[in-house]
Amino acid sequence: MKKVFIYIFSFFIVFIATYLIIGYLPNFRIKLHAPSMEYFVESLKHMVFFKSLVSVSVGLLVSGLLFIIKRRTNENAMNLP
Repeated sequence: MKKVFIYIFSFFIVFIATYLIIGYLPNFRIKLHAPSMEYFVESLKHMVFFKSLVSVSVGLLVSGLLFIIKRRTNENAMNLP
């Protein structure tokens, strides 16, 4: 259960980080002169489906890589003499 939690936690951390990074890339940045909290909320809502799709893909990729690396290290540890 602990291993599953680690993969789910890593997925959500990578998802959130990717979503925020995409929101502040120059091509995806919104042009709005407003207070910083309103700008942040509007930048989260801008192009939500595209940013979510990319973030899910990156999150699954990173979680999958962690799973593969962990699996291979466990297999190598079992094969030691």
